[in-house]
Amino acid sequence: MITVASKVPLKDRSVLSLVYTPGVAAPCLEIAKAPLTSFDYTLRGNTIALVSDGSSAYSFGNIGPLATLPMLEDACILFKTFGGVDAFPISLGTQDVEEIIAAGIAIWPTFGGFCLSSIASPRALTVTDHLARAVNIPVLHAHQQGTAVAVLGALYNALKLVDKTKEHVRIVINGAGPGGIGTAQLLLQDGFQHVLICDRLGILHRYRTHNMNWAKLDIARQTNPNDISGTFSDAVRGADVLIALSSWNTITPEVISSMAERSIVFALALPDPGVTPEDAQSAGAAVFATGHPDIPNMITNALVLPGIFRGVLDMRATRFNREMLIAAAHAIADLVPPEQLSPQQIVPSVMEYGVAPRVARAAAEAARQTGVARIEKDPDEIEMQARRTIYEGHRPVPPPSHHYANTQEQALELHKRYQGVLEIQPKVPIRDYIVLNSLYLYPGLSQTAYKILEEPDSAFDYTGKGNRVAVISDGSAVLGLGNIGPRAALPVMEGKAILFQTFAGIEAYPICLSTQDTDGIVAAVEYLAPSFGGINLEDIAAPKCFEVEDRLRNSLDIPVVHDDQHGTAIVVLAGIINALRLVNKRKEDVTAVILGAGAAGIAVANLLMYWGMKKLILLNRSGILRPGLAGMNPVQEEIANRTNLDQKSGGLSEAVEGADIFIGLSAPGVLTPDMVKTMAPQPIIFALANPVPEIMPDEALAAGARVVATGRSDFPNQVNNSLAFPGLFRGALDVRAHTVNDEMKLAAAERLASMVTDRELQEGQIIPQAMDYDIAPAIAAAVAQAAMETGVARLRVDPQLVAQHCRDFIYEGLMTPVPPADEIQHT
Repeated sequence: MITVASKVPLKDRSVLSLVYTPGVAAPCLEIAKAPLTSFDYTLRGNTIALVSDGSSAYSFGNIGPLATLPMLEDACILFKTFGGVDAFPISLGTQDVEEIIAAGIAIWPTFGGFCLSSIASPRALTVTDHLARAVNIPVLHAHQQGTAVAVLGALYNALKLVDKTKEHVRIVINGAGPGGIGTAQLLLQDGFQHVLICDRLGILHRYRTHNMNWAKLDIARQTNPNDISGTFSDAVRGADVLIALSSWNTITPEVISSMAERSIVFALALPDPGVTPEDAQSAGAAVFATGHPDIPNMITNALVLPGIFRGVLDMRATRFNREMLIAAAHAIADLVPPEQLSPQQIVPSVMEYGVAPRVARAAAEAARQTGVARIEKDPDEIEMQARRTIYEGHRPVPPPSHHYANTQEQALELHKRYQGVLEIQPKVPIRDYIVLNSLYLYPGLSQTAYKILEEPDSAFDYTGKGNRVAVISDGSAVLGLGNIGPRAALPVMEGKAILFQTFAGIEAYPICLSTQDTDGIVAAVEYLAPSFGGINLEDIAAPKCFEVEDRLRNSLDIPVVHDDQHGTAIVVLAGIINALRLVNKRKEDVTAVILGAGAAGIAVANLLMYWGMKKLILLNRSGILRPGLAGMNPVQEEIANRTNLDQKSGGLSEAVEGADIFIGLSAPGVLTPDMVKTMAPQPIIFALANPVPEIMPDEALAAGARVVATGRSDFPNQVNNSLAFPGLFRGALDVRAHTVNDEMKLAAAERLASMVTDRELQEGQIIPQAMDYDIAPAIAAAVAQAAMETGVARLRVDPQLVAQHCRDFIYEGLMTPVPPADEIQHT
């Protein structure tokens, strides 16, 4: 129901140079100097993670991550529609408390806040508390604090109608999960004096010996200091207010009739509140509310969450506090004018677009007054801007200044004006109550969960999982910038995601991790995996990247690709295939020298050998790799045993002498013209260091090179990973591949090479242009075919339809699933 979209359309190479290399380096470097500017230059300033483990989803109970995913996606649309907040669904593959907290901490650099949802008690309270302590962004549990605020706002107005005060009313809360405990806590913090909380076994008190946990003991200590015991019926007898949040039907007319006169009943269990408004009124309830959209007085956290997160994001608050929650509740209550206040209207409609802006203003003002706001901003301005966002459909974007001296300055301004270049958009916008109730509110949103519970693989069909890729980095080896950390790496990952979307219609989302430990990266990705159909690892330093990818490929059942390795290898191989066509040499006969034995160098060597090249020499800082060379890591030791068959030793000068191909993935200026002159006739030079190559093209050509390629867009023959990874993942996703194997990578390289025809092939054109929109569809079809032939595809599809659907997206903007082959045969 949601899509990841670019705020800045990628129309030509000049825009590409702003959202990706080379311009993207400017916001990266700014963030590296001042990490808090990540809220200015990236999506982080308007984005929250909506996180669940699927252990307590409405009346379903523990349904796990896949069946919970559609509910999270639907909730994301509520955030966007009513608050202009980009919420991204994270359905975790763990229900362990420590692992959930670790997952939150790991993805913290990517987001401006956390909204936890559908996590069972007491786990939910532990996670919310500990995660809020660990990170300096706001953390809130939708059913704990979110429900509590909605209930409190409704209660303010209900008390006015029955002429009772919070100091004197007796309140009973039925349900001791996150919602019940969170509501009790907020009521006490706001000055309510008499609150009891019950569960299935009755009133919570400190000395009860059955079905108690730390959260129940803690709330019992606060609400029941006299250790009153008894059943739910005992508790509710004579009470003024009943707030029912349990999933079992305990509210009956008899229960209501035992309450005090002019009682208030909030029957919030879903899908069945247990009693009708008519029966409640006949039994003596003066005010009756439910969580159901078809009954007046719908109390829902959808009234709270979009606005309260809008306010804290705009103030860059470090956390939520009780003052902010209470202020939000007052804002909700005040949105019902006195002349409209009645037993049938104690809360505003969830379709009232003025709710979130008013709640945002209240939360922002409270954040400012309590000192948790990082910036000073007028709350009235926040409300006004929120209204504009909601009614105009996007955040207001300042006009460009047009005062920039170079690409870096222009890129910096662009990222700041748009607050990052990615956003979340609904595929089915909320236009009216029919759409809202049938798709985005319970019970309508439950239907897809039923389907996925019956058939887990249908999550690929009923959610965005089938077309969603995580672009994951720890920021330890950002091209040209080094180890700049996760926050500073985020602009690069956003740019990468735009390339996925532009060239292949893939909804890629950047996730920058707070850990650079191998075990931490692997664990975090494993936790996140249920939300995605593929994993693109990016800018992770060697040799760690090899182990990370290998372990994830073994543990996950979706494609995992480290693009710095395999995207580079695919494009390099395509270029080599065509360069050898030009010089009329055979792969079996030539010698290739690869300078740089890191992630890309090793992957290039492996793919060249898989293709059939026999003679390779690799070098690192210590010289030519060979068995016994000191200082090699295990991956280099392994490849040293399969290359350099003549056992050469020495450095680059010795390696390139007589060689046919030089592939540089190292440092600027290390290959000299004199070295090129010692190579075999018609040498092929791939000088791929960025931004300054190992040798400049004019120097290489003057020294006798026949073909020269670089990694730069301002020279011919740019070796650019964007030629490979969109199509590679498109083909893998369309057949729901379990993995990406060597056959699929080889198919991608050979298809890419074939896109340069014999007529087009020349020294300055051995590789297609980066903005060639025909590339990804062609590669996708070849990859899909190879996946099916090698047995790693879940689905059999027509490869030509894979290409056609990809092309339809590129030119028409419509991405539709490729039908399985058995459906094709019947059409």
